[in-house]
Amino acid sequence: MSSSNKPSYLGTLNAIVNGERRGFEFLNAWAMKTKNADLAGKLKTVALREAEHAASFEKRMCELGYSLKEKEDPKFKKTMEIVSSSLDDAAKFEKLGVGQPEQEGEDKLLQLLADKSIDPQTAALLGRFIAEERDSGRILREAYQCAKGVSSSPDETVTLAGIQEQLTKLTEIVCDLQSKPTAKKPKVQAIK
Repeated sequence: MSSSNKPSYLGTLNAIVNGERRGFEFLNAWAMKTKNADLAGKLKTVALREAEHAASFEKRMCELGYSLKEKEDPKFKKTMEIVSSSLDDAAKFEKLGVGQPEQEGEDKLLQLLADKSIDPQTAALLGRFIAEERDSGRILREAYQCAKGVSSSPDETVTLAGIQEQLTKLTEIVCDLQSKPTAKKPKVQAIK
């Protein structure tokens, strides 16, 4: 494919694949290291979701005619040292900044959909990714509480109906964003 036809969001897809691969690697290693079976299950669930995201987005890049450009993360070696260490699990959560309460403010995940040139298939994949990343955040917050020995509150229980409601809202936002004319394309930033 010529560079003039190169999708503006290709870098975002590439960044997601690289980030999700690292997410799988460290969460999976941590799940195998912990002696807390409940925590291991939560970490493994999110790890497998990260691996699936990496594969789905890399597949989409291939469908668009491009291949992944692997990018090194200089901080990743330290992340792997932390999850492989003898620190207790709660300390690992704190050192890594994982499972912490959500920050108020701008929704960085929705910025992924700001580029109006995103094709419908990629937009659908991004919408699912956003909903699952939010759920993964919830699971990791529960996992942190589990590591601290605190039981999770029943009002945080996620239902299929709740996830469907989130996806419906995201679909409406995508449709709204794609229907608004814009003078210049917004810059989409990768997350992670």
